[in-house]
Amino acid sequence: MPGSESLPMVYAAALTDPGRKRALNEDAVAQMVTPYGGIFIVADGMGGHRTGEVASQMAVDRVLEMLRQSEPSPQTLLEAYEAANEAIYLAGQKPESRGMGTTCTTLWLDLPYALIAHVGDSRAYLLRDGEFTQLTQDHSWVADRVRQGLLTEEEARSHRWRNVITNALGSFPAARVDLVGLKVRPGDVFLLCSDGLSGVLEDRVLSEMILTNPPEPAVAKLVKLANDWGGADNISAVVVTIGSQVPVRSRPYALPLETSQGQPVRLQSGTDLEVLTTRVSEPSPPASFWQRWGSVILLLLWFGLLGFVLFNQFGPSPRP
Repeated sequence: MPGSESLPMVYAAALTDPGRKRALNEDAVAQMVTPYGGIFIVADGMGGHRTGEVASQMAVDRVLEMLRQSEPSPQTLLEAYEAANEAIYLAGQKPESRGMGTTCTTLWLDLPYALIAHVGDSRAYLLRDGEFTQLTQDHSWVADRVRQGLLTEEEARSHRWRNVITNALGSFPAARVDLVGLKVRPGDVFLLCSDGLSGVLEDRVLSEMILTNPPEPAVAKLVKLANDWGGADNISAVVVTIGSQVPVRSRPYALPLETSQGQPVRLQSGTDLEVLTTRVSEPSPPASFWQRWGSVILLLLWFGLLGFVLFNQFGPSPRP
């Protein structure tokens, strides 16, 4: 029997599918198991005319290429996202690529630690000891309203603006990236997915599939279930299961992850721990008649009043 040191530390599988309503798949996924853990990415592109497909693949390629050549750290993960954002933003300045952007959620395992970078409404979940937790916060119009208490989760699922993203790679010259870290435990299961999966299947279904299946059949069953429920969007899933052996070691960035006793920690970016601000772009409701023409009407009335006053003051005197 092989020794415990020869047992795999990570089991993983990734799958993406166009769904049943769209001819083009604008999602992209990547997985790479490494000696220290692995790199796993889900991206969901947007922009039309194939630019969404280009943006998601650019994000996956840029992030994966930078991470595979670097020592794991939150700062390196942030820099990889900034590089991807710059490349996609510049590509989107062409007239045929206007509106180009992508979500991107990355799990970087540096066992016994996990680093997660996130932009958009793709998601990262953790299943630990039967508890299923969403590790990322959606950057979307409806998610903002849920956090403000203005919408319920159920209302958000069917809201007409549920697909409006407030933050994406390539949308702005500078990226706003959420960073999360935690200390990994044996048996932890991570799920990364696009909203074509999380927007269709409830959390209890997602957790049941990854609890009762190894990664490869889990991603296959998740995609099939989403298609069975209509497959209205592209569907992507990455399942990563931590084995029974997790190395014991420390990293320079790991102090807050150690002191949190395994709970997720919202990391700050940069060497000076600068807090990242949120950049929000909301849809505007159709303008009313008064919103469109009110200022013009007021301006005309003001000129009319001014003319009336001037005419009475400086106009010809009435004849005797």
